[in-house]
Amino acid sequence: MFFKLNVACILAALTIFHGQVQGSPAAANSDGGDLVILSTQETPTGTITIWGVPDGSSSSKRTEADSASVPIKKRQCGTNNVTCSGSHTADRNACLQLVGSLSANSGQGVGVAPRSICQTVNGNQCCVSWANPVSGLTQGQLVNSANDVLNDCSGNDISGLTRNTNLNGICTTQCLSNRPSGCAN
Repeated sequence: MFFKLNVACILAALTIFHGQVQGSPAAANSDGGDLVILSTQETPTGTITIWGVPDGSSSSKRTEADSASVPIKKRQCGTNNVTCSGSHTADRNACLQLVGSLSANSGQGVGVAPRSICQTVNGNQCCVSWANPVSGLTQGQLVNSANDVLNDCSGNDISGLTRNTNLNGICTTQCLSNRPSGCAN
């Protein structure tokens, strides 16, 4: 498993350098929520899509209420308590590719508006999403919890979440599934 993950990370890193970023967001979320496509990137191993709320939208900014509703408790936040699910399952290979892409772009900022990053591989979509807006988030900060779900949830189809996940000082829930929305505390 460790070898496969390392190979996936290396392949994703190589493919990211050859990908091309496309234009502005244009499509609404198929789940009917307020998420829209913020950007897409084509790579030889699949398409990476970043979903979020449009700039300027009241839900795109971290508010005092967001911070108050998810305070960090030093002994609890960061435990990444995993819960596996049978709903909204994603192809494990697509999820491995996604985690590899996140690792390869670990220092790349995500911004406050995005709430999920998805990768489509051979028609199979895997998304990492999080419940609360997070300022200063980088793609690399999403890797540990995604790996926790991959390691704790078995099978070729995977879906799960981590609670008490510390994303750049915000204690939230992070999900790994086939959809860009629906991750809630």
